[in-house]
Amino acid sequence: MRKRFIVLVAAPFVLTFGATACGGAIEEEVQQRVEEEVQQERTQIEEQVQEERTQIEQEAQEARQKIEQEAQNIQKEVEEKVGGQ
Repeated sequence: MRKRFIVLVAAPFVLTFGATACGGAIEEEVQQRVEEEVQQERTQIEEQVQEERTQIEQEAQEARQKIEQEAQNIQKEVEEKVGGQ
């Protein structure tokens, strides 16, 4: 009778602690999944930013080259006009 009483009293505690432990494991798994998804999104954003930065740098370089070429052309024209006088 005494063993049965102990089992009846202990059973709810075991079930409660078991459910809590299971809930904790689920919470950890959910947290881990969220962190993984956040990291994946962060990686994607960083890749996009890097691609756009590279494209902007390339466009800036092309613009600099075009300006330098135009400056050289203008300088030649000026030299020809001054030399031709």
